[in-house]
Amino acid sequence: MNVPSTEPGHAKLLIMADDLTGTADSAVGAARAGLATAVVLGAEHIECADVVAIDLDSRVVSAAEATQRHRLALATWQGHFRFLFKKIDSTLRGNVAAEIASLSSIGMAIVAPAYPATGRTTRGGRQYLNGVPVEETEVWTNEGLQGRADLVDMLTAVALETATLDLAGSGEEDDHVLAVLKAYQERGVQALVCDIESDADLARLAALSARLDGVFWVGSAGLGEHLPAALGLSGSHKKMPTRSGHPQTLIVIGSMSGVSHRQAERLLESIDALTLIDIDPSDLRQEAPRDIVSALEARLDAALAQRCDVMVRLRQNEDRRAGEGPALSLALARLLSPRLGHVERLIATGGATARAILMGADITRLTLVDAPDTGMARLLATTAAGPLEVITKAGGFGDDHAFQRVWQDQTRHH
Repeated sequence: MNVPSTEPGHAKLLIMADDLTGTADSAVGAARAGLATAVVLGAEHIECADVVAIDLDSRVVSAAEATQRHRLALATWQGHFRFLFKKIDSTLRGNVAAEIASLSSIGMAIVAPAYPATGRTTRGGRQYLNGVPVEETEVWTNEGLQGRADLVDMLTAVALETATLDLAGSGEEDDHVLAVLKAYQERGVQALVCDIESDADLARLAALSARLDGVFWVGSAGLGEHLPAALGLSGSHKKMPTRSGHPQTLIVIGSMSGVSHRQAERLLESIDALTLIDIDPSDLRQEAPRDIVSALEARLDAALAQRCDVMVRLRQNEDRRAGEGPALSLALARLLSPRLGHVERLIATGGATARAILMGADITRLTLVDAPDTGMARLLATTAAGPLEVITKAGGFGDDHAFQRVWQDQTRHH
């Protein structure tokens, strides 16, 4: 939304997202550009930072509730930002169409959720993961999602005037593509779905669409990497220092993704001094015997008291159901949030897991520092016990050795 904010000191770029990991990783490009970047869990208050990324926690709520949260956030922030980036999941989970439609009063949506660096591409308006239609991958099957990952179908179903633009391998000159973008605007197109198969396609789309007024951007971390430069946004914000020495670490594997569980296994194989606490989903359900929970608490307290690094892993049992994800995240938070004061670093996979743990510790604002690996974000929170480093990762991002690289790289940052 190319409209200057009405007061100085407010956000140059506002990001609205549906889960915490996406909120953070979509803003990494801004932090790299030297922009002071805040990640907040809720849109109740106006935050002063160059870039403000808001987790509206709307992925698993109803479409009506997701719409309401986005409209309220827009009303709260009206006049307090210059450009708007609506972050959606790169595999099209959540209330994608409803959330885009809720912001259509701003102008034409430039829709490009591709993230080629992680295998997410868009062809013919459909979303692919490593060349496979997303609906055929575990990302959708784990959550029991039905239908096709087709952006055009999704957006037309919510009555948005939708068109497509093929940036993937387009041989057209930039002036021609820009003319096409303007023509779609003049025709009243509300959502322009962009075929993207490379990072270069994303960079080109960002640069050309930034020359338009009356638009906002819809995408994932891939587009987020390029928007600040395309919009001419940069700063000199200095990276916040992290504490020296090895940070006592709590790593939480709450995601259902097999990717995260393989990453956890590789880390366990490479680090001897890492205490593993495996938790069955049944241990966290409401009907779980109190003595089981007490035993988990005792094991966790003993390990933390000995200043051990601890991995808490929610097992991938056959009886684990996607629908109980929010309840399991809250149960994990009840176990872990009161103990954050005993660690200097939290690494969490899965946006719902990370959010629940932070909210349980009354942490609602973090400063984005950098990206320790593709699809991850490093943040700093201020707590009564001191600064807490937080690393978030969407469950399905990264190769099998992602956690190992972060662990081995810690000496460079600490």
